[in-house]
Amino acid sequence: MTNRDIGARFRVPGSRSGRGVELRNLQRACDRFVSRLATRASASENRSPERRRATGFTLLELTVVLFIIGLAVVLAAPAFIRSFGQLRLTAATRDLAATCRFARAHAIANQAVLEVVLDRRTNQYWLRGPDWIVSNLGGIDRVAVAEDPDQPWEARIRQARVRGLPAGVTLKSVVLDAGPLGEDERGAIFFFPRGSSTGGEMWLSDEKGRGYRIVVDPSLGLVRVHAATEA
Repeated sequence: MTNRDIGARFRVPGSRSGRGVELRNLQRACDRFVSRLATRASASENRSPERRRATGFTLLELTVVLFIIGLAVVLAAPAFIRSFGQLRLTAATRDLAATCRFARAHAIANQAVLEVVLDRRTNQYWLRGPDWIVSNLGGIDRVAVAEDPDQPWEARIRQARVRGLPAGVTLKSVVLDAGPLGEDERGAIFFFPRGSSTGGEMWLSDEKGRGYRIVVDPSLGLVRVHAATEA
């Protein structure tokens, strides 16, 4: 194994944040230390078997290596945490947008009205529609009991795809055709057989202030996602 191979194992990834200089300095220090260890190992190979058995790393050297690795982890951890939070927000936005597109597609296919219900108090959303449609949708979870089981089959309503937003992500703002929803209110976007909808705009945000807007066009029912910085 060459010095370059050994150094690559200890190489600290660079950062685009303000900690890039510290990480590069740590990388250089680690490279110098690894080069020293590689030189010592190469010299040890040329010694007698008895002296090679007596050669090793001191406790101080091992402590320095562990300290460098620990410091690199501490400096890089915030970047990984920020990336993880962004991934949760992006995944939640995509799932809500996909639920709206799913409702529109099946409203057209089944020539019926389907709803996407939004609950700001619980930070949940779900699909709602006629039991004879929702019960036959494959590959999704559904509420076991219809809302009104005593009604005739064609009038029964059932919920499906009940989802909760991940921790730290909220429905910061929801504007429907009737106006904005309050923090403890529930509303719905309706999708009709011809592809149109009642329209609406949903704002998903995390604790860092990052957010996405999901806009549902009322005339065509198309769903678009936009990055946003303010509600």
